Amino acid sequence: MKKDSLPYVLGFMLAISAFFGTGVSLVHHSTKDMLARNEQMHRNRTIAHAFDLPVVGRDADAFAAAVEEHVRESRLPTDQRNWTVFERTTEAVETSETDRGDIGFIFQGQGVWDLIRGVIVLSPDLEVIRNLRFLEHGETPGLGGRIEEDWFLEQFQGVRVAWDRPRDSRLIIGTALDPDAANRVDAITGATGTSQALMEMLNTDLHNFRQAFQDNQHTLETER
Repeated sequence: MKKDSLPYVLGFMLAISAFFGTGVSLVHHSTKDMLARNEQMHRNRTIAHAFDLPVVGRDADAFAAAVEEHVRESRLPTDQRNWTVFERTTEAVETSETDRGDIGFIFQGQGVWDLIRGVIVLSPDLEVIRNLRFLEHGETPGLGGRIEEDWFLEQFQGVRVAWDRPRDSRLIIGTALDPDAANRVDAITGATGTSQALMEMLNTDLHNFRQAFQDNQHTLETER
C-alpha cells in the first residue's frame, strides 16, 4: 500500500491515536489514587491552617488526624447550595450552645479566570472573621494569584463583618471612606478584578450562609 494513499494515511492516524490514547488512559488509571490522596491532603491542610490547628508532623496522616480530632464536618442543604460546614470542637461544645467552637464553611465564586474556592472561619456568633484560606483558584501568578500570600490572608484575621450594612459592603476589599474601617482589608495592587470578584463572592456567601445557618441551626444540632 502506498504511503500517500488515503487508506494508509487513515490507518496510520488511527494507529497513532490508539497508541497515545491507550498511554494516556494507562497513566490516568495508574495515578488517580495518588491524585485523590494529594487532593485530600491539600483539603485537610487547608482546613488545618484555616482553623490554626496543632499538627504533629507534615505528612498527609498528620493533617488528617488534626482535622479529625479538632473539627467536625457536616452538611447544611438548602435550595441554593449544599453547604459544607466545619465546627471547631471544644470540651464544652456538647453541653452548651453558647460555648460552641468557631464556625467555617466553603465559599466559592467566579474569579477573573476560573472558579475560586476556599474556607472561611468565623467566630461562633458569625461576627468576626478568624481566618481565610484557599482550596483552589486559577488567577494569574504574580497578580491575582497573590491572594494566597500571607500578607493578604493575614489581613482577614479579626475583621468584623458589618452585618448592619448592605449586603455588598459588609466586607470591603479595597478603598473605603474610612481606611481604618473594621470590615476592610487592602486589595491587591494590579489585581483589581480578582479583589473585586473575591469581595463579591464573600459578601454573597456570607449573607447566604448566615441565613441558612440561622434557619437550619437545629439540623446541625441534631448531627452532633
